[in-house]
Amino acid sequence: MKLTVTGSIAFDYLMHFPGKLADALKEEKLESVSISFLGQAMTKHRGGTAGNIAYTVGLLGGFPKLMATAGEDFGDFRRWLEEAGVDTSATLTIEDEYTSSFFANADLDENQITSFYA
Repeated sequence: MKLTVTGSIAFDYLMHFPGKLADALKEEKLESVSISFLGQAMTKHRGGTAGNIAYTVGLLGGFPKLMATAGEDFGDFRRWLEEAGVDTSATLTIEDEYTSSFFANADLDENQITSFYA
């Protein structure tokens, strides 16, 4: 059986802030917010719905074909998928663009400030 997986490919950047994000948010200043947080740690993960599903099916011996788009920074991600048995020949790499990315900064209470680059 042939299986084609479509959907998103993304990098997830997860950061940890060793304080409370709410301490930086002042109700009287919410009309003009400009806040910077110094992260204590950061990790980068390969992700996206299609990337995760294709990788898992590849590990299970299913040899899926991944049909998606990615940016010029996809090279290592592509090799990692192919080593797991994923056919990436239907994945389009767009030069001068970055792969979709998710950025999350979580505090001690697991509150988050996040951004997504599509």
